[in-house]
Amino acid sequence: MGIGVATAPTAVADEAGYLQRLQSRLAYLTAQQLLTEGYKVCQLTHSGHPSSDAIEMVSKDLAISVPAAVEIIVAAGGELGC
Repeated sequence: MGIGVATAPTAVADEAGYLQRLQSRLAYLTAQQLLTEGYKVCQLTHSGHPSSDAIEMVSKDLAISVPAAVEIIVAAGGELGC
């Protein structure tokens, strides 16, 4: 009898969807800035921090408002698989 190994499906990053979701509203940021910060959010949340901890990081890193930072965090969670 063979033994199967079940694994959880892995999240797939959808960079195009992430950028599409953000670029029209945050046009003053480059695609590279948005992607870099989105992946920083993922690193932070994967290390056990709540996504709320990322708000200050994102707003300081990009010199943006808290609502704009929240948009990036939410998009990263939805599109980059955080």
